[in-house]
Amino acid sequence: MITLEGLPDSILELVIDLLPQQAKFNLCLVNYKFYQVVQPELYENLIFTISSIIPSKSDFRSSLATIIGGSSNPLVSTESQRKLYNVRQEVLLQSLSINEQLAKFIKRVIVYTGKEEGVFSSNSINDKNDDDNAAFPAANLKLLDLIKKRSVNLVQFTVIGDTSRGIAGLTKEQILLLPRLERLDITDLTYLDCLTDSIKTLVIHKLTTNRFDLKTSKPDIINQIGRLDSLIINDEDAQVRFLQYLIGDNPKLTFKFKALRLLHYHGFSDYNVISTRLALQLLNYVDRETLKSLELVMGCDHITCDCLKELVNNITVKKDFDLTRMAIQQFTVHKDHNYSEKFDFYVSDLLSKMKHRSSIRYLCISYDTPNDFNIGNGIKGNGIEGNWLKRKRLFAATLPKLTGLKTLVLPHFLENAAGYEQIISDLLWNGCKCSHCKDYLSLFDYYIMHHQYYNSLDGYMTDMISPILFGSAGRVMASRVIEDFNLNALKYPPLDTYWNFHKGNGISHFKSQDKNDCKFNESCFKPLTKCISHFFLEYVESYGSSLPSLNLVVMNGEYFDRVEGKSSEWICEYA
Repeated sequence: MITLEGLPDSILELVIDLLPQQAKFNLCLVNYKFYQVVQPELYENLIFTISSIIPSKSDFRSSLATIIGGSSNPLVSTESQRKLYNVRQEVLLQSLSINEQLAKFIKRVIVYTGKEEGVFSSNSINDKNDDDNAAFPAANLKLLDLIKKRSVNLVQFTVIGDTSRGIAGLTKEQILLLPRLERLDITDLTYLDCLTDSIKTLVIHKLTTNRFDLKTSKPDIINQIGRLDSLIINDEDAQVRFLQYLIGDNPKLTFKFKALRLLHYHGFSDYNVISTRLALQLLNYVDRETLKSLELVMGCDHITCDCLKELVNNITVKKDFDLTRMAIQQFTVHKDHNYSEKFDFYVSDLLSKMKHRSSIRYLCISYDTPNDFNIGNGIKGNGIEGNWLKRKRLFAATLPKLTGLKTLVLPHFLENAAGYEQIISDLLWNGCKCSHCKDYLSLFDYYIMHHQYYNSLDGYMTDMISPILFGSAGRVMASRVIEDFNLNALKYPPLDTYWNFHKGNGISHFKSQDKNDCKFNESCFKPLTKCISHFFLEYVESYGSSLPSLNLVVMNGEYFDRVEGKSSEWICEYA
C-alpha cells in the first residue's frame, strides 16, 4: 500500500493543492519532506483580510488561497479580531525576514479592504464608528513592503475594496523589477508607461490624480495594450479619459482581448453620454473571435429611453460575439421597481438575441439595490408580489435558452427580493417547514416585533419589517465573495462574515433597557442563513430542472452544487 509520503513529489503537489489552509499547516508539521512540498502551495496565493475563511468539509474552495485574517469565532470583539490579525501578520513578517526563500514562493497578494471588513465581526449592539474602521490599516505596511521587495515571482498585487485604507499598490519602480507580473492595477494613467510584455491584465480603478503625462510614445503604449488578454475598467471617469486616449482618433486597429469589462450608464442630464458613446465605440475595435468573457455595468435612468437597445444590438448583431463567460451588473440611482424591470428586460433581450448563447458556461447577474430595500420611492404598490412574479417569469423564460450554462451567480438576489415585502414576509411566516426553520423562523419573527429601524424616505423611526431583516442579512452574506469584478467572483475562497442584527438602517430597540437584554447577535446569524438557503433552494431547483447542464448556483454567497448522479438533488455547501 502506497502511503502519502511514498508518492512522487509531482503527484503530492497536486494532492496538497486541494487541501484547505489548516490541513496544509498540519502537514507541514509532519516531517521535513512534507514541509518542503507544502511551502510553495501555502505561500503562493495570500489574501489579507480581517475575516476568516468559511469552513467546508465537502469542497475545495478553501484551498484557493491562504487567508491571513482574524478569528473564526463570531463572538470575538472587533478589537480582539484586529489584535489577532496584527499578530498573524507579525508572524508572517518574521518568517519572511528570517527565511528570504519563502518570499520567492509568493505569486499573488490580495489586500481586501471592503467597507464591511471588521464591522460585522463586532459583538457590539451599537454601530461602530465608520471613521474608526477606516483608520484601521488593512494590512501591515512593513510586511507588504517586504513582499513587494523580495517576491520576485509576483504575478499580482491587488488592493480590492471601496477604500485603500492606507495601502498603496506597486510603484513604477517596483513594477519594472517584476519580470513575471501578469496583472497591473492602476489608479493613475501615467502607469501606462509601465506596461511590459509580461502584463496580460490591465485593471483601471477610480483615478487618484488627473496627471496624464506619458513618457512612452502613444504608438508604443497602444501596441502594449494590444498585447493584453484582459482590459477591466471599474470607473466611469477613468473610462472616458482612457478611451479618449485609446480610440479618440479613430485608429485603424483591432484589439484581441479575451476578457473585457465596460461601463454603459445613461444618467441624468445626459452628463455621461461621452462615456456610453466611447464604450460602444470600443466594442467595434474588439476582435469578435478572441473575446470570450464580457462584463457589462449597465443602466439607464430615463424610463422611456431605449439607449440600452443600441448596446444590445451592438453586441448581438453588429459584432455577434461568441462568449463563454458573461457578467451583467445593474447601475441606477433610482429606488424603483420600474428601473429594475427595465434592466431585466434588456438583460433578457441581450441573452435571447445572442446567436451563440449556447456557448455561455458562466453567467453572473448583479443588481443595484437601495440600502433600505424600499423600491416604492413613495409610490404605493411598486413592491407588490405581482411585480416580483412578473420579473421571476421573465427570468424563468430566458434562462433555459442558455443550454450550455454550467455556473450561475446571483450575488445580490436576496436584497433584490427584499424589495417585495409580500415575498420576503412569506419566507418568514409561511416558509420552509423543516425542523430547523420551524425552530428559528419564530425567533426571527420575535426579533422583528421587538426592534425598530429608521425609515429614510419618511424620516422617522418605525416598526421593524421583514425586508430590513432579510435584506441586511443578504448584504452580509453577499460580502462573503471578495468583490474584485463579477467575472472573477469565484476566483477567491469565500469569507466567513457575520451580522450582529443591529448594524445598518438605524436598527434599535423600542426601549433603551431592552438593549442589554437582547439575545440577538452574531451567534444567530448562521441559523438565519440556513433558513435563507432553504428559501433559495426552491429557485435553485427550478433553474436546475430547466438547465440540465447547470451544476453550480451561487446566491448571496451560498454555494449550491448539484449532487453528482442525482440531477434533481442539490447541496448547499455552507448552510
